[in-house]
Amino acid sequence: MVTRLSGFSNSGIDIDDTVKKLMKAAKIPQDKLKQQKQLLEWQRDDYRAINTKILTFRSAASDMTRQAAFQTKKSTSADDSVVSVTSTATAPEGIYSIKVNKLATSASVTSEAVGKSSDKALLNTIDAAFTKAATLSIGGEKGTATVVIKPTDTIAGLVAAVNGKTSTTGVTMSYDSTLDKFFFASSSTGSKAGIDLKMDSEENGHNLLTSVMKLTAASTPLSTDVVDKAKVITGTQAFATGSATLIDGSMATPQKFHMEANGQILDFDVSKTTTVGQLIDQINSSDIGKSGVSAYLDKNNKLAFNNPDKTKPVTFTDGTSDAYNLLDKLGVKTPTETTDLDFSSFKITGQKAEVEFNGATAQYDTNTFSISGMNITIKKAQATGATAVNITNTRDVDTVFNSIKSFVDKYNELIDTVNTKLTEKKYKDFTPLTDDQRTAMKDDQITTWEAKAKSGTLRSDSLLTSGLSSFRSAFSSAIEGLPVGNAKTLSQIGISTANISGTSVSGSYLENGKIYIDEDKLKKAIAEKPDEVMALFIANDGVKETDKGDGLARRLSDKADALFKNISAKAGITSSVDTSYLMGKTLKDMNKRIDNFNDKLEDLEKRYYNQFTSMEKYMNQMQAQSANLTKQMGG
Repeated sequence: MVTRLSGFSNSGIDIDDTVKKLMKAAKIPQDKLKQQKQLLEWQRDDYRAINTKILTFRSAASDMTRQAAFQTKKSTSADDSVVSVTSTATAPEGIYSIKVNKLATSASVTSEAVGKSSDKALLNTIDAAFTKAATLSIGGEKGTATVVIKPTDTIAGLVAAVNGKTSTTGVTMSYDSTLDKFFFASSSTGSKAGIDLKMDSEENGHNLLTSVMKLTAASTPLSTDVVDKAKVITGTQAFATGSATLIDGSMATPQKFHMEANGQILDFDVSKTTTVGQLIDQINSSDIGKSGVSAYLDKNNKLAFNNPDKTKPVTFTDGTSDAYNLLDKLGVKTPTETTDLDFSSFKITGQKAEVEFNGATAQYDTNTFSISGMNITIKKAQATGATAVNITNTRDVDTVFNSIKSFVDKYNELIDTVNTKLTEKKYKDFTPLTDDQRTAMKDDQITTWEAKAKSGTLRSDSLLTSGLSSFRSAFSSAIEGLPVGNAKTLSQIGISTANISGTSVSGSYLENGKIYIDEDKLKKAIAEKPDEVMALFIANDGVKETDKGDGLARRLSDKADALFKNISAKAGITSSVDTSYLMGKTLKDMNKRIDNFNDKLEDLEKRYYNQFTSMEKYMNQMQAQSANLTKQMGG
């Protein structure tokens, strides 16, 4: 093995500098290969940048093949304070009348004054006779839930307990200390919106809805204040940690809890991860809950069911055919039934909206609804005998025009971008920088140099030139197969490569297909012959071999798609692997050649150092022999 020497030797030669110069000359072929690779990568990136714009334009062209882009309507209301309206493309043109008899309302109720003016007040200070915990059932459009209310709970605690079940019931509760009143409201409007409150009065001996929550029949004319006889079914199993307790964490196979109540028959899923609280939520948000039956944990943390109609049975069975007994785990195999319980009840429902549309009466659960493609929002009820409000639907010329203009603008933006790359100057004297050149330059010099080196990568590119030619042909060619007398070309509705305004004409072949719009002519065509304008864009004769019978948007969508695919086949997309597109295969081959060249250069550098080392050793030997001869000769 030869020992490598470096630096200045006995011969006076700077070995490192000499090898560096020799290697610089040897690297010239590799540098040229790296420069070719860099140019190819810049060209690939420029292709991909253009392809991104083509993809955006293709999407815009595809949108313009849909009828909705040309059928937008403009709707106006003669009295926006009563009714407002917007229209879809299917709304028929014309003048219609609407009279608002009733607005849809939510179910809501306001209590009488509580007499405390503080949400920190305890419930038993509102009613001293409230001495034992009571069960409050809250029913709404979403379902039913039950909470246990204690005499020592605060007003704020009561409100929090009710609102904690809002996702299940759809009922919210609030208390304003200034007004000193409770407020209940449903989350929706119409006939399905409702508030159904029930509280047991058995143990406390009187109506707690009236005495604690101050709800009376006088609160609203839509309410009822009655006393019901209810039934409570209570399980035998106490769940130690309340609603967070797992029903059975060691359950091997998921089970079905089968329940029948008030004509509803349902199965509820129970697995080893199901808590008793999750099962209660399943039941209360189901059709069983909406029927009025509610599940809850009583004051002893036992699963209980409140049935407001004692005459209707509630039954439980194990819905899974195996040896596992789910009813035992829930404690409802042999539950306790308590009947004829006194429950105070307070009910209120929402109101449907009622309108007369062109003389026909209709009702809706909300104040926003649709009639014949018109989206209508009613804002206030009109007095008896009031005049109906007129709604006018017309073709929205401006919106259709703006859609077409936006489409043409996107087209012009695309061809401007492509034409800029096709005509970009090529600076032949500015090649990609080698590593040595880059090291010797400042950052601003590198930026300036590379700007020119990157210029012209797609100059006169045949793929892009062919694509633009097909775009121009799509605009200029007549559309075949349209009815006799209909417009056949875009120029007939004011869209062409020339813009004529009075005696002034702009646009020429030098602009490589830029499109101009005669605004007045196009708007006139949209207003007077909208179907002809639409056909020029969306026509489709179904013939795949030719696009002669296709509208402009369909033609351009197809041509943009073809150009996008051609560029992708050549330059790939960001996520492409090198072997899946043409330039990628070339780049992969270049990388392999560069790597092989690196191996050769490493071997060459070792050889140079070995040669210089051998030379130095030989010269040292010659110098030693010369010194011995001189010494022997008496020198």
